Amino acid sequence: MQQQLSTPKAASAPRPSSVLYRSPDSATVIVDIPRSLEESQLLPGQENSTQCRIYSSVAPEVPFETPEPTNGGADAAASPAAQIATLMTAETLRSILKIISQDYKGPYFQPRQIALEASPSSQAEDSVPYIPPNAEYLHGSIRDMKQSFSQRAPKFNLIVMDPPWPNRSVRRKTARYKTASSLSGIRELLCDIPVPAHLSDDGLVAIWITNKPRIVDLLSAPGGILEEWGLEVVAEWTWLKVTATGEPLFPLDSAWRKPWEKLLVAKRIGRTTPDALAPKTIIAVPDIHSRKPNLRLLFQDVLGVGFSGLEVFARSLTAGWWSWGDEVLKFQHPQHWHTKQNQ
Repeated sequence: MQQQLSTPKAASAPRPSSVLYRSPDSATVIVDIPRSLEESQLLPGQENSTQCRIYSSVAPEVPFETPEPTNGGADAAASPAAQIATLMTAETLRSILKIISQDYKGPYFQPRQIALEASPSSQAEDSVPYIPPNAEYLHGSIRDMKQSFSQRAPKFNLIVMDPPWPNRSVRRKTARYKTASSLSGIRELLCDIPVPAHLSDDGLVAIWITNKPRIVDLLSAPGGILEEWGLEVVAEWTWLKVTATGEPLFPLDSAWRKPWEKLLVAKRIGRTTPDALAPKTIIAVPDIHSRKPNLRLLFQDVLGVGFSGLEVFARSLTAGWWSWGDEVLKFQHPQHWHTKQNQ
């Protein structure tokens, strides 16, 4: 049995938007990640009436310390083109931060609901999950659910993916965060997703990537996954991770850890790029590990209100969207929420 999130009482006061700042050209936004996830539990146009509160981690007050390698780290091993791209990203972000420091004096995050230390029994994932309105989901692996997806799923205006890219450091830290074991393994996994058959003619695919140049090549180089899907990259969005006061979480020129992640946005080869699609910088204070901002509100600027969406490798649900993954209900269980939508 599942619990449906319902519309709050009319007397409830509207809460602020997850977008705390938007530059005049919309190329830079400051987004509150927990709030974006709370908004995603209601259908488009109802976001400001969201009353549910998700548990979050404490917003970091100061940048993280990271030991710099003596051999130059990953940057030294990268190709000249990749090194230039990294330098250009760092300089672009430095310029954006300078402009924001002059133009914006508001907060970089909204007050968070911090969970108390939970007992092992309260962390069990066997409770009844909350299902947002008009949300469809496939709970299982890509291979196990591929046939069901192919038979049931429509075509989508937007397909969002956060693949489990190979990451040795994450695998060492925790066995609870699943990652692929190799690039060949992740390629096989991604190619198993029937993207061409379920992307609308003018639809977009948005894929979160790590800062490893091999990941970019795997997707966008000749013979890469995007080409196999009949797609090409048309925009790049950057999530700059900052502290509670807007400082980069790591130095912009760090050779070991970058304070940003990229989102590659692709369209079908030969189709027209949406007029409103352009490079974008998302500035956001990170939340619980691997939790990304929900992108529905930001892509409304590109695709319009009410577009159809699919999230693959999802760990939560979005109202009105399809979601697919073997952890698709992870953050829909009651222990991750302080306040339900109907409370």
